[in-house]
Amino acid sequence: MKLNLEGVSELVLQVKSMDRAIDFWSNKLSFPIVEQWGYENGHFSENNKEDIRATWLYIGGHTRLGLWLPRNFSPLEKLEKEETISNWKGLYDQGGVHIHFALHIKEENFDNAIKVLQSASIDYKVIEEVNTNMLKERRVYFKDTEDNVIEFYTLDMKKDYKERIKL
Repeated sequence: MKLNLEGVSELVLQVKSMDRAIDFWSNKLSFPIVEQWGYENGHFSENNKEDIRATWLYIGGHTRLGLWLPRNFSPLEKLEKEETISNWKGLYDQGGVHIHFALHIKEENFDNAIKVLQSASIDYKVIEEVNTNMLKERRVYFKDTEDNVIEFYTLDMKKDYKERIKL
């Protein structure tokens, strides 16, 4: 039995400053804000617009990006969070340390992405190579304001892995 997934639905980054993160992701990179949540009684709430604790941006395809300020769990919640998920009474949807993530970008849009990074004065590194399947791939790496490493990647995983896993 195998899962038939369609890709990434959401990615969430913990941020230190919501204003700074929104400026980077929405203003500099032009991803639209689609939803914002405050925090009430220990839970995210769409009602509290005074103190925004989570922002969702649409980044394309099936995927949204969440920018979340750190959550302050009570000592009891911290203990419960260490239990197996099936024993949780609440939802502790804040995980471990983030390494980096890559977003797929079509080859024809890659050069424009570089121009966007340049116009926003965002430092970046480009890597171009041919992989073992003889497919050209281009990647650009950069950091957001919270030091998360982001990658735009031209390689279509479904196409690249088609032969390897008989999709």
